Amino acid sequence: MKPPGVRLLEFRDVTVDYSTARGWVPAVRGVSLTLDAGQTLGLCGESGCGKSTLAMSVLRLLPRTARIGGEILVGGRDVTSLSWGALRALRWADASIVFQGAMHSLNPVQRVGDQIAEALELHRAGASGGPVRRRVAELLEQVELPARRALAYPHELSGGQKQRVMIAMALACDPDLVIADEPTTALDVVVQAQVLNRFGALVRDRGIGLVMISHDLSVLAATCERVAVMYDGLIVEEAPSAKLMADPQHPHSKALAAAFPIVGDPASRRAPRSATAPAADRVPPTVQGNGHAAVAEAVAAAGAEAGAEAGGESAGVLAAEDLKVTFPVRGGGSVRAVDGVSLSCRPNEIVALVGQSGSGKTTLARCLLGLQQPVSGRVTYGGQPLPTSSRGLKAYRRVVQFVLQDPTSALNPRHTVYESVAEGLRIHRVPGDERELVAQALAKAELRPPEKFFQALPHELSGGQRQRVVIAGALALEPTFLVADEPVASLDASVRGEILALLMRLRDELGLGALVITHDLGLAWNIADRVVVMYRGKIVEEGSVEQVLLAPRHEYTKLLISVLPQSASGPPPPARS
Repeated sequence: MKPPGVRLLEFRDVTVDYSTARGWVPAVRGVSLTLDAGQTLGLCGESGCGKSTLAMSVLRLLPRTARIGGEILVGGRDVTSLSWGALRALRWADASIVFQGAMHSLNPVQRVGDQIAEALELHRAGASGGPVRRRVAELLEQVELPARRALAYPHELSGGQKQRVMIAMALACDPDLVIADEPTTALDVVVQAQVLNRFGALVRDRGIGLVMISHDLSVLAATCERVAVMYDGLIVEEAPSAKLMADPQHPHSKALAAAFPIVGDPASRRAPRSATAPAADRVPPTVQGNGHAAVAEAVAAAGAEAGAEAGGESAGVLAAEDLKVTFPVRGGGSVRAVDGVSLSCRPNEIVALVGQSGSGKTTLARCLLGLQQPVSGRVTYGGQPLPTSSRGLKAYRRVVQFVLQDPTSALNPRHTVYESVAEGLRIHRVPGDERELVAQALAKAELRPPEKFFQALPHELSGGQRQRVVIAGALALEPTFLVADEPVASLDASVRGEILALLMRLRDELGLGALVITHDLGLAWNIADRVVVMYRGKIVEEGSVEQVLLAPRHEYTKLLISVLPQSASGPPPPARS
């Protein structure tokens, strides 16, 4: 444990440039910051502003195309001049990092417990066997994962569980300096609160220095003493977090502070939904099939637009009826990921599906797309079961599009942005000028000017920009329904607002229906017409946004609201009579 006041990290006029076909492009421009033992520093800014580049430069993890200028001192040593051997000794032991993309930071063919143990075995002399296993179990329990999950492979964990494994790995060797790049993006609010409390305890009890990078100022305000706002590679404002939240000075800081909705604040609710949208119930709805025409194999075989013949009260309704999905567990037995779920999503309606990591939300979404087969129950669209033929599913998946949770895995690393967005247009033979359609889709996702991104590869984009490319690919086909798994989790505040406004505009103007899976109750308050709460594979509460978030009935819903960062939650819910 370092005594307070010991300088752990110092940036001295740091610059980072990337070599591109257009020459050297600046990503970080003259940043100077300090961090002492027992201090917390938040770094906030829009996607592509240089936050992650700055974080990766501390441990010299940038690609060979990067050029670092200035000095970066870790424990008094300038890492820009360290040998590779000295760097290897410093990483994980003295300074560690929680990477932004947990889904790609874990080895897919190695059990997660072995990956945590690797850092211990490399940096602790003689560490092996039972003591290492006990330490791994302790670390997993600290991030609210059972010790048995050490035997799991990454693909057997949810996105939030992978994120927790990364946090456990970063804390394994008790480093003095921890850099956390969006460490709670994939976490539900309960685990987010636990992780933030854990970081706070490490700072308080062990005197570590913590650099927290996030798009969400409410998370930084709840965790960090100071916050630095970054814009276009520059630090444009630095202040105590409470002062920055209460009285931001720079225009970009003001925009960030105002961007995130406050649950319970009427001013944070966007325009009300169309009067034609149906009212919500407080219990899972039933679906009336009654043989209404819908997307079916016969429709696809006839070459008609999927859903064009749908009629009656079930037209365009995407529904799950008593769905059950189980997965085998290593060592025997099974876990029920979705347990008797019934849910309907209507046109001209945005439904927010919220719940903790591992509650079954993404599994349910995959069922709705026909990507996961339930052991019982069924999925219907317009009152009819999903098609079973490849031709029928192709027609169905044009009108019901999926925005995947992890944009990096969703994009082919060898395809340019243009190829990624154009692929769907080609598969479905959408008429029109392809170049113009791709440009329109990118512009809708706020990638402007679109031509600038045509030839870019995924690794050349920030996390938020990759997310927008995935959204553009879905919107290019002009779907009637969108299943979006954490669609704005990695987006900065300004783009997040633009994407959410786009979803609402498509809902109101084109009748788009959307199921938005999110950990973010503020997002649900901001745009949803209805909120569905999922817990341990079941739907435990459902109703209008005001009903669920201001007058929750289920204990789990109450817990979700109680652990929101103070700056993201409004006044306490009114007492029930």
